Amino acid sequence: MLTNPLLLPHIDDPLLAQALAGPTQELARATRPDFMRNPDSPVEWSSPDFSRMEAAREDFLDWQAVLDQFDAEAFVVDGYAILRGVVTAASVGAWTAALQRGQQLNDRLLAANWQTINWQRLGRTPPTAAVATDDLHAALGGSQRVPQGDDSAGVLTLRQHSLFAEYFSAGHVAYLMNLLTHPQMLDLQRLCLRTDSLYFDHNQMLTRAPGYTGGGWHSHRIGGGFDDVGPVDIDDYRRQPNINLTLCYPQGFSADEDGGLKLVRGSHLFRDPDGCRAANDEALRSDWLRGRNHPVTGRALEIEYLDLPPGSIVCCLSHAAHAVAAKAPSRTERLASLFCYRKADDVSGIVQPPHAVPPVWALKAQRGELPPTLTQLLCSSFDRKLTAGRTSYSDG
Repeated sequence: MLTNPLLLPHIDDPLLAQALAGPTQELARATRPDFMRNPDSPVEWSSPDFSRMEAAREDFLDWQAVLDQFDAEAFVVDGYAILRGVVTAASVGAWTAALQRGQQLNDRLLAANWQTINWQRLGRTPPTAAVATDDLHAALGGSQRVPQGDDSAGVLTLRQHSLFAEYFSAGHVAYLMNLLTHPQMLDLQRLCLRTDSLYFDHNQMLTRAPGYTGGGWHSHRIGGGFDDVGPVDIDDYRRQPNINLTLCYPQGFSADEDGGLKLVRGSHLFRDPDGCRAANDEALRSDWLRGRNHPVTGRALEIEYLDLPPGSIVCCLSHAAHAVAAKAPSRTERLASLFCYRKADDVSGIVQPPHAVPPVWALKAQRGELPPTLTQLLCSSFDRKLTAGRTSYSDG
């Protein structure tokens, strides 16, 4: 399944081509079935709705606290920056409520009758297979839990079109859409990526329910031929089309079985998403970490276990090795937002296609139906010249 179909010179699938040829309001309506019960979904907004959102904006960051904690040189040397308690108290409450709302919408889809979805309007025939009831039940209350190895049950189609609120949650919840294009959010990306030209890559909810068993070690590809090609110096690393993973924790977390984030300082410079994978800490230490030293500082690579107060943000370069700790059954859910932005390749000027822009949003941007800032962020999902013919974020 293609992530960015508007970047294709021609769409061979007639059902998908038909779905993308019609009015955006029809496709938007198909992505919000009646059982979602979400009349304020931003995907169905018009220009006045976006104007009201922008007029009502307030700061969500204590910007001086961000500047006090952020060190641009340390960020590119370490691969991440930890900003503790920088979200305002009012925004902590609003953000928490927004993520709880997003999880409620996600759970509604999991519990719904998928036969009532307008599959043809989404560009595919109705699936004949179904996700196992036990798998759907296990996914309730969390994120990234629905099996999606293929599209036989339609899961990948629902993900691509963001019927799942966990994928492109800003398209479901007004407060999260506000954050996606908020001037302070974009200023934070400019600090990290050292560019004025920003492009959206992907946005997710990362809810970890009590009893979550943890997430294994991994890093993410950036494409453009810059993955799995070995270590690089700082200046060359800066020139790549890097992605900044902005992980936002309105309620924070502790380091003790609370679904917290784990990182390895300097691991990004090895550019090894295929290699730095492990099921647990012990496996990472005995294999990928063994004998490795930081390319700049010379220190042995080691795991850092974070402990963050409410209103904290971690900015992490995509190649940095990271994992998620288990969540004890006695704990409450851990809520988080992931907002990812990327830059162009400084040498070629090429922008890699985004990881996940729902087609309806790419169409709206292409057709001039969105505010200028959002259109600019999404332009790599439809501008073939900008991406130099690439259609997928992983294209070399």
